[in-house]
Amino acid sequence: MSARVLRSSFVVLVLALLASCRAASDLLLGPKATDPLDGYKGSLAEAGINTEMDWGPKQNLLLSEFTTLKESHKALQDRVDELLAEKQNLTSRLGSEGSSLQKEKALRAQAEAETELLRQRRRELEARILSLSIEKAKLEQTTLKTKIDALTASLEQAAPNVAEATATPPRTR
Repeated sequence: MSARVLRSSFVVLVLALLASCRAASDLLLGPKATDPLDGYKGSLAEAGINTEMDWGPKQNLLLSEFTTLKESHKALQDRVDELLAEKQNLTSRLGSEGSSLQKEKALRAQAEAETELLRQRRRELEARILSLSIEKAKLEQTTLKTKIDALTASLEQAAPNVAEATATPPRTR
């Protein structure tokens, strides 16, 4: 019987050693990824609110990453708001510049139309001046012809008297 007892105590000892090796390996390697407790003891008496003891190391890391992401999200959202305001400002400036460009085009078209009207008026006035100059030249020509005719007539009347005055007197011998 003593060999039997010895054998059974040896088996118990081997099982105890095997179980202790498994527990020791868990202590050295840390908790597994599938471990639901993840080192959390669940005792509020050991720590205060929102400490690493309450949350556990993985939850604390997630919380810090979450707050970092929230801060960066807020910074990006502020940047988006700034860019939207700048876009709105540039869009309104573009609209006002477009309307001023349309006004300038309308004024330019109006000025070109007025310029064309003035050119047409100038051509009409030049044509009228030219026709008046021609009419004046015709009147001057008619006046000169009238004067020539009057002078010719007065010369014809004066010519017989001139012929008598220029005739040599008869010689008396």
